Amino acid sequence: MQQTAKLLTKSVLGFGLVLALTACSQPQPQVINVTSKPIEKPALTLPPVDELNMREVTWIIINQDNLEEKIAELTAGGAPLAMFVLTGDGYANLGLNFSDIRALVQQQQAIILAYENYYKEANQAIQDYNDSVTQ
Repeated sequence: MQQTAKLLTKSVLGFGLVLALTACSQPQPQVINVTSKPIEKPALTLPPVDELNMREVTWIIINQDNLEEKIAELTAGGAPLAMFVLTGDGYANLGLNFSDIRALVQQQQAIILAYENYYKEANQAIQDYNDSVTQ
């Protein structure tokens, strides 16, 4: 019977402790402070683009009628003679290659313009947000 009394005492004390802890842990109203501050966008740093300065290229057309004359002109200063010859198809391909390069440069310019517009709009959106937060 003593053991039952001890167990009952422990149970009552344990229950009282649970009630006391529960009463102390009632949810207290909490104040949540929300603060905001302006955000900074990191600057995009790109190296400057080199300016393209094309060098002059002189084309000399040699045919059956002027072959000897042009060879004499080219070797007159004592320079060794070298000829770079294009076939008609090769000349056409050279023109097509330059056309492809021009198209690629135009695509790159369009991409650069899209990036520029994106960053301008993003900067404006961030500035508008920061202005609304600081007011």
